[in-house]
Parts: sequence; structure tokens; C-alpha cells
Amino acid sequence: MPFTFQKANLSPTCNFSQWALIDEGRLVRTLAWLYLRKPKHAAQIIHQLEPSKAGFPGKVFENAISLLSIRLEDIASDFSSTDPEKKKTANNKKNKRIEQRDGLLFQHLSWVAASIDMPTALATPPHVRRADKGFDGLLVSIDDAYGAISRVVLCEDKASTNPKYLVQGSVWTEIDDIVNGDKDLELLDAITAILREQSDLGGDKQEELLEALIYEQTRAFRVAVTVMPANADAGGYQHIFNGFEKHALGANTVRLAEILPSGDTRAFLKALARKVRREIKRIGENV
Repeated sequence: MPFTFQKANLSPTCNFSQWALIDEGRLVRTLAWLYLRKPKHAAQIIHQLEPSKAGFPGKVFENAISLLSIRLEDIASDFSSTDPEKKKTANNKKNKRIEQRDGLLFQHLSWVAASIDMPTALATPPHVRRADKGFDGLLVSIDDAYGAISRVVLCEDKASTNPKYLVQGSVWTEIDDIVNGDKDLELLDAITAILREQSDLGGDKQEELLEALIYEQTRAFRVAVTVMPANADAGGYQHIFNGFEKHALGANTVRLAEILPSGDTRAFLKALARKVRREIKRIGENV
């Protein structure tokens, strides 16, 4: 397994989990297949199996590598400009592109962690575009004994150098919108898409599951962020999630707070992106 987890019950705030990377090579292989839009093959690698046969039409390898790269050709001349405003604008664009690449990479990392930690849940694959809208991730559990959806976990995955600011600001606002019902149609669309992927669920059964679904009784929130030593206080990283219980009501089991620590968030994700690009190229050379 690429990750192990150190868990703590921080009632009433949340259930807390810290990821520990224990097999970077397996993680890189898993991420490469995931970027190539092969989540079932990625899951095989997680569970120490060799990926089964796969098809890669068109320029999927080039596309995946592009998602993991930062292109600066269009603004290269502005970095050496004598106009300070042009330099500033160019640097802002560069930083934004890095944030978008890192954000998408962290969504892929979060998918891997969730697949290990909640192996029976049905999960949406990460977005294929850097600035895509919609939920960062969605996990659906079906209770076979009762033939009903038992849990719907909505994921907020944020790769930030200031996670507390991001969580206390935009993440809590996004959760408020969901709780208030402002995202119910988007949520229905996402759950329906997951159910459609299950070959053993016919159209009538899918509708039965949706008809019986009550968001308030099944919904949980999973907030995952990157952290580094500068983000800690005397108690560690738990303060990042202060107030979680005020936005997602109910037992603390509906509030999942997760962190991926590293010495330097941007440096870690940059190096990881480079390794995944290299693995994608290797896969492309061997198909």
C-alpha cells in the first residue's frame, strides 16, 4: 500500500487522519495509471497486482503529461521585461498554473488514499481538467444487506501552503452551500454517474436506490489538505479544522479531516509530478 494512516477521534470536531507515505514507487505507478484515466488499473497496483490489458487511443500520454507540467512559453519574454507590471503579471500566472497543477495532483493523491482507507466504497475518478468545477471527489457506499445507499462522502481536496486560511474560508462556505441544498442537483448527477458504472445495477435498481436516498441521513464530508511544519501550532495540525462541527452537523463520524504532511508542499508536489511524468512515458514506451 502506498499510504498508511494515523487516526484520532477529535470529538466533537471530527475524525482525524494523517497520511504517511510508505511506498513512493507504488504511489507513482498508481498515479500514472490514474492520470491515464484507468482507475481500475490504478486500484490493481494499489493492491500489489499487475495492471491488466489497457487501451490508450489518441494522444492520451501527451495529454496526461501536459496535466502534470507547467507551460510558460506564452509568458517567457515577460519574465525578462523591464516593465515591472509585466513581470508581476507573469509571475502571478506562473504561480496560478502551479497551484492548478498541484491541486489536480492532490485530488489524485486523495483518490488513492480514499481507495485504501475505504476500499468497498464506489469512487469517482479525479477530474481530467485542472480548473474543473464540481465536487473534488465523491464516495458512495451501498449496504448489500439492505440494498440501500448507506453513505455518501463528499470530498474537498486542497493543496495549499496556507491550509487553515483555505479551510476556514472557502471550504466551510462550500460545505454550507451543500448542507443548505444548493448543490443537490449536482450531487444527484454525481451519484447517478457512479451508479451507472456498476454493471450489476440495472436502471430500475439505480432509481430504487436514489428514491430511498436521504442526504441528511447518509451524507458525510471529507476535507483533505496538504500541510508542512509552518502550518502547525503547538498542538499540531488539528487547529486547521476548528469549527468543522458548526458547518456539518451530526456525529463526528460525518466529519473526516485528513492531512498529507511534507517538508515543503510545493517542492514535494513538483518532484512527485516529475516522477509521475517519467512513469507515464515509461508506460507509453511499453504498450
